[in-house]
Amino acid sequence: MIYLALGSNLGNRFEHLRRAIEELKQVFRMEKISHVIETEALLLPGSPDSWNIPYLNMMLAGDTDLSSHELLRFIKCTEEKLGRDMQASRWSPRIIDIDIVLYHDQHLVTDELTIPHTQIENRDFWKYLLEILGYPTNDPTVNDYRAMNYFVLDPKIIKITNITPDSFSDGGKFFDPADAIEEIEKSYRNGAAYVELGAQSTRPEYVEVSAQEEIRRLEPVLANVSHEIPLAIDTYFDEVVNFCLDHSNIKIVNDIKFNLSDRTLKRLADNGIKIVTMLDGMDFSHLQNQVDYLKKCGLQHVIVDPGIGFGKTKFENLTILKNVEKIKSLGCEILIGHSRKSFFSLISNQKATDRDIETLAVSDIMQNFGIDYLRIHNLEYHMKFFTTKAVIQL
Repeated sequence: MIYLALGSNLGNRFEHLRRAIEELKQVFRMEKISHVIETEALLLPGSPDSWNIPYLNMMLAGDTDLSSHELLRFIKCTEEKLGRDMQASRWSPRIIDIDIVLYHDQHLVTDELTIPHTQIENRDFWKYLLEILGYPTNDPTVNDYRAMNYFVLDPKIIKITNITPDSFSDGGKFFDPADAIEEIEKSYRNGAAYVELGAQSTRPEYVEVSAQEEIRRLEPVLANVSHEIPLAIDTYFDEVVNFCLDHSNIKIVNDIKFNLSDRTLKRLADNGIKIVTMLDGMDFSHLQNQVDYLKKCGLQHVIVDPGIGFGKTKFENLTILKNVEKIKSLGCEILIGHSRKSFFSLISNQKATDRDIETLAVSDIMQNFGIDYLRIHNLEYHMKFFTTKAVIQL
């Protein structure tokens, strides 16, 4: 077995790890993928304070047809492709760092490569991850290892942040721009693949607000939140989409009404933005038509949402969740937005804010089905749940 260690402490650390894994899949057959742990930076005495940025670390176990030196060369090309400054000081922060920790039973010392890696004994988190992946280090102190934080990369979670006074679950909680910004930044730090902003409630019997009102609510948030954070916007107004494209790091547009103009769709296509198109009701042929039209407009990244809670009875929502694999025939990534929805009243009498356990149960099943995105409210619960699941299943 070959063990690779991945680390990142600059920019969108979670996305850098995801991209590194996708690149490595070209030559590395992954048998086990660890969860992600956050650790303090390892620094030499006298290092600048600006280098003291926490790392995200993980480890892969698998095999390759490449020799250890060929694998090293591929790794270096991957690091450079992902944006690492190959001339930077050895201990400085980096977008991505990939190390060959072990290569089967090989022992090797050359100018380019030493196997086993020389830093195994100095990096307790490596020994911890090796033990998690089933490689015994025979170090009893690993039993007491504690990372700063624990995360997973899969499933990709879209964290809902409603900048509204009246959303069904968290209306008013983040209506103040300062509260919204704090929540967005916390969600980004804690592993959300995207943070979705909604400036209009779409709960049952909602009263529509104008595009101008959505922009008024969004403007102070977008003006002050870090542009490093990957955002999604939940809107069906052209004006709101274009405002967000001009003023933020929007990566996904969630258009629940299939209402955007061709001009806006072309702009999304030209900028490589992902779009979510939703099924309102139960006519799946209509959903296929939406997908076909969006692709005709040049959009390469279409995500399908079967629309839990939109135009469906509670039992129809259950039918969709039980048969969600059939939606894969559309050839698109799939998003499930089931969090705290009213159909849970079929099995629970809890109010919306107390439906996180039920939401987690469905999230688990959706991950098992291979769903690409989960759109949820409670990020902390999901990270704890999926981290525990990942460790137990390794």
